[in-house]
Amino acid sequence: MIRLLGGRLDGMSTTIRVEDATKRKVRALAEATGMKMQAVVEEAVAEYERKVFWERTNARYAELREDREEWAGISDERDGESGALRDASG
Repeated sequence: MIRLLGGRLDGMSTTIRVEDATKRKVRALAEATGMKMQAVVEEAVAEYERKVFWERTNARYAELREDREEWAGISDERDGESGALRDASG
């Protein structure tokens, strides 16, 4: 079913090719959780997206820690913010 919602098409789907083993795993997860296969895939992609985000964030912080000058700037900024947080909490 395709609906026009807010000026855009909603409910459109795309077919993607996956290995048979992957399809079996998605189907098994769907059956085990009572979710639709589409929901299992969407949740898996969202989880992977979060994982990649945090991996990149952690990698960037590791790079910053290697640069003493940059890390000192971040530490100074955090020190300045911590005082503001204490004031707001009472």
